[in-house]
Amino acid sequence: MKKYIILGLLLLISVSGLLAANWTQYYFRFEIKDRSEIKELTTIISIDNVRGNWIYAYANDEEWNRFTKLGYNPQLLPNPGDLISPTMATTKDQMRDWTSYPTYETYVSMMFQFAADYPNICQIIDAGTTVNNRKILFVKISDNVGFNEAEPEVMYTATMHGDETTGYILMLRLIDTLLSQYGTNQRTTDMVNNLEIWINPNANPDGTYYGGNSSVTGSRRANANGYDLNRNFPFAPGEGTNSYPLQIETTHMINIANTHNWVLSANFHGGAEVVNYLWDTWSALHPDDSWLASISAAYAASCHANAPTGYLDDLNNGITNGYAWYSTTGGRQDWMCYAANGREATIEVSATKLLPAAQLNTYWNYNADALLGYLESAYYGIHGTVHDPYGNPLDVTITVLGHDTNFTKVVTDPENGDFYRFLSPGTYSLTFSASGYPDKTVNNVIVTANQKTELDVMMGELPHTQAIPLSEGWNLISFNVQLPTSNVADLFAPVSANLLQVKDTAQSYSPQMAQQFNTLSTIQTGNGYWVNMSAPATLSIVAPIINTSSNPIALNTGWNLVSFLPDTTMQISTALSSISSYLISVQSITDTWSFSRSGGTLTIMEPGKAYWINVSQPCQLTYP
Repeated sequence: MKKYIILGLLLLISVSGLLAANWTQYYFRFEIKDRSEIKELTTIISIDNVRGNWIYAYANDEEWNRFTKLGYNPQLLPNPGDLISPTMATTKDQMRDWTSYPTYETYVSMMFQFAADYPNICQIIDAGTTVNNRKILFVKISDNVGFNEAEPEVMYTATMHGDETTGYILMLRLIDTLLSQYGTNQRTTDMVNNLEIWINPNANPDGTYYGGNSSVTGSRRANANGYDLNRNFPFAPGEGTNSYPLQIETTHMINIANTHNWVLSANFHGGAEVVNYLWDTWSALHPDDSWLASISAAYAASCHANAPTGYLDDLNNGITNGYAWYSTTGGRQDWMCYAANGREATIEVSATKLLPAAQLNTYWNYNADALLGYLESAYYGIHGTVHDPYGNPLDVTITVLGHDTNFTKVVTDPENGDFYRFLSPGTYSLTFSASGYPDKTVNNVIVTANQKTELDVMMGELPHTQAIPLSEGWNLISFNVQLPTSNVADLFAPVSANLLQVKDTAQSYSPQMAQQFNTLSTIQTGNGYWVNMSAPATLSIVAPIINTSSNPIALNTGWNLVSFLPDTTMQISTALSSISSYLISVQSITDTWSFSRSGGTLTIMEPGKAYWINVSQPCQLTYP
């Protein structure tokens, strides 16, 4: 339900691993005999790709030492970040044609300039600094950017592997497109108006600028400490503990994800051309596998429509279940689902990790429509709000019955009570669970492709108020609620200014009388009472309704002054059906019903009123 922020980890990080010292990056390939070997290998080295029985991987010094003891024959390969020296932009103006990579300083300047140029729809959020004190920056784009609206929060992030830089530029250009086209392009305007869009162009600037702030040449996969940030997230409950020391960049990502409610996200990589969807960790398919495959296929299809044949067609025509490609542990994609309650894909956008700058426009053209379309997926599915009887938003876990596991439930944003559950077309039952409330299940929720299903859910019930109108003079009343107090003075305190007397068949209370002369001190729900008023008033009592079936009223032979417990008006024959064999007559303060006469002026019994009931022998009255 509530997500927890990881704090106080700086001490741990300060003593973890390589401590930003000089370290060697090994990029290599080797052959395996059976894919079952991958499960152990992924805990030792950072697997980058699997092509048949050939494994492409990275390692730092410690990982390399462990790997070389396993008996494989690795072939060292050139580091992808060292292969070219692309054009670099040292100013924002030099980025205008998108045929350069920004220096680190230019990148930071661009991000803050976005917010300066579009302050009404753009904010910069600094998630924290890296090992080498570079910034992890997000833009937040929304029509009411200063507020947390009840709308889907979606997020893109790129280049957590620092040498995979195509996504870095795609994200910067996407930010520019969303902002510059707002108000002039209907599609992007609708997105800004109906989504809360978060974009983090570079999640690992220490890796990207490992060779210095002035160039992406020399970029590395890992962070400054030599750890792959996409193998560094906490494992799912029951899956053991990640052996890699938690890195500060990972901590920042965990904290910002736990502070927000990103319901749909994507993590952009390079080195392949495929949309990789949940799970990476387990062979069992995600319960939402069909939906995940469909939005992945939609991304790939858009690229196919805008690129030459051969682009983004790796594996299954450009999409893959993560585990089917190769298994990993500690990845961000799976963590965003089992820990942060969202849905994320890993999108590999270029087979070449470090593209020549002149090709960046080309890859934007391939991906621009798909980037928008993926986020537009959040328009559909179940869009709901959960609140208490007063309209206050609730912190709720939503489970799709017969569908979800403990790792796939979604939650509301407790600030607004809104939630979003993306599902394939079908009919579903959803159970809502919140602390302090009984679970509530809503059945027959229909999900239709490319449509939004709206759902408003109230948990709990408004407290019942029994309002008893009191006329001037004598009234014959009763209570049908669980009285908050049985003390007669406290119970009648709201009308004490006009109260003259309360009495039952034997005792009496008057606020004007000295205490020693008052014989009636407590009120019982099953009894009726005479109340004398000097002026009209209404006695209102907020309390739960009495359960009539568990509160029978014992009657003696003859006349009994009793309460009417049901909360709705009833015919006498219905209300008193449990004692029909013994019933002689019934009287209210003004009317009478008689069994011998088969009727009378009294025909109904009403909440708030008391009645004299005459029976032929002792019996028990149980109202319907």
